[in-house]
Amino acid sequence: MDLSKKTIRSKHPCSSGFRWFLKHTPQGADYQYLIDTLLAEGRVTDALWLVDQFGSVRDKQAIDSLDSDAVVAARDLDIAGNLHSDTVLRVAGALHVRGSVRVGGDIHIQGDLLIEGNLSCGGAIVVEGSVRVGWGIDVAGKFRCDGDARAGWSLDCAHSIEVGGIIVAGQDIICADALDCKKSVRAGGDITVENNLTATEGVIAKGEISSGMHIKADWGIQAGGNITAKGSIMAGESIVAAADVRCGNGYGVFAGTRVMREFWPDNAIVRAAHRPEQLQSGHWTEPQYA
Repeated sequence: MDLSKKTIRSKHPCSSGFRWFLKHTPQGADYQYLIDTLLAEGRVTDALWLVDQFGSVRDKQAIDSLDSDAVVAARDLDIAGNLHSDTVLRVAGALHVRGSVRVGGDIHIQGDLLIEGNLSCGGAIVVEGSVRVGWGIDVAGKFRCDGDARAGWSLDCAHSIEVGGIIVAGQDIICADALDCKKSVRAGGDITVENNLTATEGVIAKGEISSGMHIKADWGIQAGGNITAKGSIMAGESIVAAADVRCGNGYGVFAGTRVMREFWPDNAIVRAAHRPEQLQSGHWTEPQYA
């Protein structure tokens, strides 16, 4: 796709950026060529602005590997090896990397993000599609994914997590702020959240589930260890733990908030090693030992 002077001007660019365009490409130029030229001259902000204005083109580019100060692409990228960017990674389409990805700053992907190795990000991550990572996800900023988010190993986020689909991790899920999931959360290890843990569906962990504030799931909550929160623990259906269920002082444990009372014995079960002291609702059943 070629961008002309008239097309660029219609987007109301900054004066500095438009002067650069007139000086270097007065007759216009190919969209991706403009992006690459801007990056080569260190004008990363202008390259990002260009992608924000004109979006993606229906094309795919295949690359063996990529190592750069900044990576900005207006099309789908398919990378056979590793991808490394010192600053930003911005792709207006989908990104498929058969190796690992390491980015020093923010990541923004407008399509799906598929990485067969590891994902390490020193900034925030925004993915407008789904995320599937074969190994682990390590992010220093916020993690936002509009689709499903899957990690073969752990998902470790030093800020908040917001996911529009399901969250699945083969090992631990660690979140240093609030976790908000519009479907279900599942972990093969522990789920540790420093603020509120909220799921529109259920929360399941083979290990422990802990929250620095409230735990709320519209379906059920199940853990292979303890379920602990400094605030309340609320489930629309059942709460089941192999160990204890403990809420914060002055708070309560609520099961069956979406179930009629007469159906609690079947659909709002509370089972743990010991009866929770602050159990407010749900049908308590003694633990069953083999």
